[in-house]
Amino acid sequence: MTLKVDAGGEDRQVPSPPTDRVVAVMHLLGGDPERSFSLAEISRRLGISRATGHAILATLAAHRWVVRHESSASYSWGPAIGALARPTHDREFRSFLDGLSEAVGAQVFLARREGATLIVTDSVGHSLTAPRVTAGLRMPLVAPFGRDYVAWAGEQAIKEWLAGIGEPSVELRRRLIAVLAQVRERGYVVERLSREYVRVYLALRALAADGEPDEITSRLAGAFADLALVDYLPDELCSGDEHQIATISVPIRDSDGVVTMSVTAAPFRGLSTEEIRVIGAAVRDVARQIEECD
Repeated sequence: MTLKVDAGGEDRQVPSPPTDRVVAVMHLLGGDPERSFSLAEISRRLGISRATGHAILATLAAHRWVVRHESSASYSWGPAIGALARPTHDREFRSFLDGLSEAVGAQVFLARREGATLIVTDSVGHSLTAPRVTAGLRMPLVAPFGRDYVAWAGEQAIKEWLAGIGEPSVELRRRLIAVLAQVRERGYVVERLSREYVRVYLALRALAADGEPDEITSRLAGAFADLALVDYLPDELCSGDEHQIATISVPIRDSDGVVTMSVTAAPFRGLSTEEIRVIGAAVRDVARQIEECD
């Protein structure tokens, strides 16, 4: 609704049906930001024609207020909405990050989900061998990455996450499903450090700078998942071995229990099994503290 002053000087509320339809679309998508909706479902639930729905969604997608998922021809809540409400640079939780960085002796950063993209909102400390992560850095939320955001999101969200890399092999699908179950059990994601990981990580950073994940991004992530061993299952964390670890991440939930942020420590070095558990517990503690404040 907009306030209009007419020639007679009287204020009156003038309804705008086209604007109401846009607002209705955003309310529908925002009511379940983890889910994707087809054009047919959006049109049916809002009582609008497919042509009108398509025109609205195409415009919103152009401004990144919604995201169109090419693989499923569906739409979800977009990253630009979050950017309107919250600045990219966010130091609200800086004291927690400072303490964690000092405790684990590594770079630590906070990220927030905006649609199919993860945006770093604050970063402290240094890891001598790690690529520098700064506020404003964007990374695509595409399998096998972003496990901390989808592990607790439900079966449909996990299916869409897996579908983002096309048709994963039976072996890869089983691996990722098992890894997500393990992430839920231990409470944190462990990213293995390898030459391939660093190369793909840097490439995905560059691709994410151009916007939402596209086919190239998905294929790159899928190829990495096929060729690399993702995360750790219990029998792979042998106590006597040293494990090369890139990052350890923990999800941060909002008041509704939805994972909207994550906190990550980036040791980028060899760690014993016990060191991984200690750092994982420290990152988890900070995530819980942030949840209590947010």
